[in-house]
Formats: sequence, structure tokens, C-alpha cells
Amino acid sequence: MDQVTHVGGVSRRASLVGAFGAVALLTAAAVTPPAKPHPSNGGMYLIGDSWAAGLHADPARALGQVAAEVLRMGIHVDAVSGTGYVNTAGHENYLQRARKAAGSPRLVVVQGGSNDDHQSLDAITANARETYRVLRGRFPAARLLVLGPGPDPEPVTDRQRTVDTTLEAAAHAAGLRYVSMLQRDWIPSALADAVIDPDNHHPTVEGHAYLGTRLAASVRLLHPTLFD
Repeated sequence: MDQVTHVGGVSRRASLVGAFGAVALLTAAAVTPPAKPHPSNGGMYLIGDSWAAGLHADPARALGQVAAEVLRMGIHVDAVSGTGYVNTAGHENYLQRARKAAGSPRLVVVQGGSNDDHQSLDAITANARETYRVLRGRFPAARLLVLGPGPDPEPVTDRQRTVDTTLEAAAHAAGLRYVSMLQRDWIPSALADAVIDPDNHHPTVEGHAYLGTRLAASVRLLHPTLFD
């Protein structure tokens, strides 16, 4: 069971989830009302890790699906727990999966990077740049957005921040938009357990709702012509 600190008879988790829930609802309302899923062609294609897979939460309502619903898009999710730009976790990394990506999406999102914490920065840079180059080649008509790693685990370490800025530099070198959860403080340390389960270090169902609406707002802000 989660460890919960009680303040004035109200659980800290419950009060913070309520606060973030309000933020999520306001963000969603500011973006666009939710809609039923649409066919994946013309929608979003997402490559990511366990956060995108909804591990320990609801895989059908992870951050990508929430964002797609808010944006009135269909979505294809290619998310494998433990993977990254370099790390395979016994499967395939982002670059290997990018080479097999198919479809006709309007938006491609690459999420994550925390599983590459122990990889060399040179390898991360090289694979990230190649991943972005391959995706641009496979989806020339799509907009690409890179969503950096969250605090996984929390609290954020110097190494996590270094990986984040390394990916940001690789994205900018490729001419892509980069959204940093860490630099933009999407999940403040003092409020982290409103979004992330402290036992498994992954977003809760409520956390995914919050992160998905933040992602949707970022897409709207950085790629407004997608919705002309």
C-alpha cells in the first residue's frame, strides 16, 4: 500500500490529486473537448517507454491516448517498457522501432529517455539524431515532437537532467520541437506523489490524465497549424 502523509485529517495524495485534477481539466478545456477515437492514419504515432505504455496504470488510457483524445486524433502507440534511444531491455530500442514505423500520421511524438541513464551521452546523441532522421524520412508530411523523460525515478538526479539536455540538443540539431518535463517542472518534487506512484515510480491513472492534457497543450502551442 502507498505510504500517505496525513495533514489535518486529509491525505496528502488525495488533496494533491484533486489539485492536479483541476489543472488537467482546465488544460483539457482550453485545448479542445474530448472526442471518440478516429482511425490512426492522419492521427498521432507515438514511440516511447513504460510511461507511454501505461505500466502499472491503464494501458488504454496512458498519456498518449489522453493527448490524442483531447486533440481529436487517433493514435498508434509503440511503447515498450524499459526501452530508450539506446537501451533495448531485451526488445528493440527507439531507433530500431523507428525503422519499422509505418502509416500516415500527422503528428509523430517520441517520448522518454530515462532508461538511457546509464548509457554514454555520445551513444544517446547519435541514436537520438538517427531516430529523428529516420522518422522524418518515413513520415515526411508529419510534424515531429520530442517529449523528454519525466522524473523516473523521483527525485530527479543530475544525470537525469544531463540526459534531458542531451536529448534537447539532439532534437534542436534536427530542427525539432522539444518539450522537457523536467525543465518546465511538469511534476514538481513537492507534489510528485499526486502524479507518480511512489512505490513503482510510474504515473497513476490520474497522473496520465494530467500528463496527457499537458502534452496536448504543448502540441497545440508548438504545432498550431496542425489544426488549421
